Amino acid sequence: MSSTKAPAVFRQLADSLTSVSENGFFYHLAKALSDILGVDHVFLVHVDPDSGVATPVACWRHGKPGEMAPYRVAGTPCEQVIARSNWCTPSGAADCFSGDARLEALSVEGYQGVAMHTVDGDCLGVLAIMHGAPLALPGFTDDVLRITAALSGAELARRVTQSSVHSRLSGKNRALRLMSRSQDLLMQTGSEQQLLQAACCLAVGVGGYTAAWISQSAPGVSPHEALKVMAMADADGEVPAWLSPMQLFITRYSAEITERALHRQQPVVIEQLMDEHLPYEVCQALMALGVEQVVALPLQCADKHYGVLTLYQQQGGALGEEELPLLKDLADEVSLGIESRRRAQTEQRIQQAVAHVAKAVSAEQGDAFLHQLTAHMAEALSAEVGFISLIDKHDVDFANTLTLYINGQREDNFAYYLPGVPCRTVLLEQECIVTEGAAVMLPGESKGALDWVSAYVGRRLNDSCGKPMGIVGVMFKAPLTEVELVRSVLQIFAARAASELERQRDEAKIRQLAYRDIGTQLPNRMDFMRHLSNQLSPAFASPLALLLLDLNHFKEINDTAGHDTGDMVLKMVAERFAACLAPGDYLARLGGDEFVVICHGADAEVAMATAQRLCASIDQPVPVDQQSFELSVSVGVTLYPHHATSALELLKFADIAMYQAKRQKLAVRNFEPWMGQVVSEKLHIAKRLALAIADRQLRLHFQPQVDLHTGELIGAEALCRWQDDELGRVSPGKFIPIAEERGMMVALGNWVIEEACRQLAQWQQQGMRLPGQLAINIAADQFEDDDLESKLLVCCQRYQVAASTLSLEITESGIMVNPEKAIAMTETLKGHGLGLAIDDFGTGYSSLAYLKRFAADKIKIDISFVRDMLTSDNDRVIVATIIAMANTLGLETIAEGIEQAAQADALVAMGCRQAQGYYFDRPLAADDFAERWLG
Repeated sequence: MSSTKAPAVFRQLADSLTSVSENGFFYHLAKALSDILGVDHVFLVHVDPDSGVATPVACWRHGKPGEMAPYRVAGTPCEQVIARSNWCTPSGAADCFSGDARLEALSVEGYQGVAMHTVDGDCLGVLAIMHGAPLALPGFTDDVLRITAALSGAELARRVTQSSVHSRLSGKNRALRLMSRSQDLLMQTGSEQQLLQAACCLAVGVGGYTAAWISQSAPGVSPHEALKVMAMADADGEVPAWLSPMQLFITRYSAEITERALHRQQPVVIEQLMDEHLPYEVCQALMALGVEQVVALPLQCADKHYGVLTLYQQQGGALGEEELPLLKDLADEVSLGIESRRRAQTEQRIQQAVAHVAKAVSAEQGDAFLHQLTAHMAEALSAEVGFISLIDKHDVDFANTLTLYINGQREDNFAYYLPGVPCRTVLLEQECIVTEGAAVMLPGESKGALDWVSAYVGRRLNDSCGKPMGIVGVMFKAPLTEVELVRSVLQIFAARAASELERQRDEAKIRQLAYRDIGTQLPNRMDFMRHLSNQLSPAFASPLALLLLDLNHFKEINDTAGHDTGDMVLKMVAERFAACLAPGDYLARLGGDEFVVICHGADAEVAMATAQRLCASIDQPVPVDQQSFELSVSVGVTLYPHHATSALELLKFADIAMYQAKRQKLAVRNFEPWMGQVVSEKLHIAKRLALAIADRQLRLHFQPQVDLHTGELIGAEALCRWQDDELGRVSPGKFIPIAEERGMMVALGNWVIEEACRQLAQWQQQGMRLPGQLAINIAADQFEDDDLESKLLVCCQRYQVAASTLSLEITESGIMVNPEKAIAMTETLKGHGLGLAIDDFGTGYSSLAYLKRFAADKIKIDISFVRDMLTSDNDRVIVATIIAMANTLGLETIAEGIEQAAQADALVAMGCRQAQGYYFDRPLAADDFAERWLG
């Protein structure tokens, strides 16, 4: 591609229009498109609507001209383009049209085509681009193709018309000398005036008529009124003098005959002096001049009326049988000549308009673009006024001018009332044309600045869905005569203006989506980072405080009341936060239940006061849909430049402070350097732990579980241990919480399952058997994993270990994350023979209704109750209650953390039968456990 920027592309296209000959126009245009868009093939075809055959006009392949035979459009992409005006297949074009051999021969993958239309909207053919790979086109492609198709259509229409003229002239056998010379003389003339004069001279000099003249309507006047003589010739070769008898006849007495022909749109032939349909004075004038015959021929083409060709003859006699048809042909040829020249003039003006569009895009986009486009539009159409207005978002009865130029000067914009003005007609009917007297219809809000306007032309600006956005229009001081030209050119400018307005609207929507949180309408994380970075830039840098807020236990609202209710709660919380901030403070939602506040120019004292107001703002319950929700918030505070000088560090330190506030159960916590060190240490441990899991560097230790009555081994619990080369021995109390925070529990748990199965298999191979079951701790994250069941069974099968030799321990709180799923999962696992125990019972919240349905075998009494049961009446009552409840439900109880005989005796007395703890043995490595308990 020669350029990647729209302004350069349009300038390149405009330059190409002025530097190519007529013969090479289409090939030059095809080459320019290939260069601009970087595609392999470009072709233009003329389509005959009657035969359905496409005839190539130009074909550009792989950087050079190519040849292509005519073909039928049925079953080809051209058929889609003609039906839809614009059609694109970015990839798979050859597959979509398997019957089109040309696509397969050219190895076409991507295809885009645009229909070429006449000014009247008729489809003349197709402009198409094709590529051997999927199309990846720049954003301005549609505009380039649309403008190029308009130019190509105009040029093709001109050539088709010209061809029609040549065909009609050459297809007839002229019987009169007039016809034998008319084609050359009429086609060789230059301007329209020269054409008219040549036609009159032909009729007199070659056809032998006494005089000939052509009358046309005056500019800005109805074509049926005030005909004016535009060209004239007589047998003497001189133009009659003013007020001579002949001039009087031509300008005055023949007016009746000329206007009759124009009104009827049929030839008027006068062959008798006393024609009953002619006024007496006309007959007298004919007799005085010796006129024996008058013929008035209307000039018309494609329902357009151009005037009247009038001939008179001083020799008598009726018109010959072939003479009137041939004179009609002459009139038709003159009409075609006028049409051809006016069309060419229109095309030239359209090309100039395209060049003006190209000049306008030097502003690239935005308001500057619209201002330039409007100025160039008025200049291209020689209009005194050019404007673009947009429908008001809040009241469709009003419009607001976006840009207004009067006599080349930009004027102030204003809003105006639409009913009763031409712009209302534009919105209703797509277009409005007032050729004269428009001033009285214009809006009063212009305050008389447009009272001198005569003509108005407006066109509706539609978006890509066809919905109206606004109006583009021009106004003229003089009555409008070139209606079709103005309509065509205005259409080009309207398309470009609509494209830019929609781009601006879409950009605003994208900006809204990109920088705004949909639920709360607060700035989002992206906008926050942009705002904070700007505030820390050298141009704006000044002290500020960053407050990171996180709602406590908000997940419970989503889980119990639903996400819709949660979203409404967040919206109300955002409103309360915003209401308590000082002017100039910045509030954003980072996502989830996290908010952030920037206090500009604040110190530690101001930041603390702001944080306390934020906390107090949600002290009162939040009511939503007849429900009431209690909320609290944890706030972490960092200061710039005291704590950090970059946006990322400020946010990071605020997050660390907020986390410490949660851990210490405080509402607000200021950042302190030691907090960062703690986080760094945890992060380092997390990295080492991830490597240890991946490299299988962890180890399992096994703690025996015994029968309290006999002291015999009834099972064991597998406990994870980690000895790191760098960190040394890391306590489970340290690395297990880190694994939970970092989302590593599923990976860690999977390793434990596999290692436990492997160890059981190894003991079996060594001839040793573990009585009862080996207990494995299952984290809540694992229990949420849908693949837990399959992973357990696959491991058991791989190591040839019976599922009944394993028991899964899940915490009470883990069960309650998703109790219904937990119930279904445990029933499935029980069906495979696995044992199930509720770990740390009594430390969390659980419903007895769920506990009754949960397919557990035993309840494990938490060490926190066992440790103090001999000295604390409360703990002793709790332990006794748990044992009694378990016995009632038919569940075994196992107490953990037994360290002395008195604890064991007390538990036996309460009805507990199983226990583990240091009193019996510590967790042991596999070999030590086997030697001590399995030998």
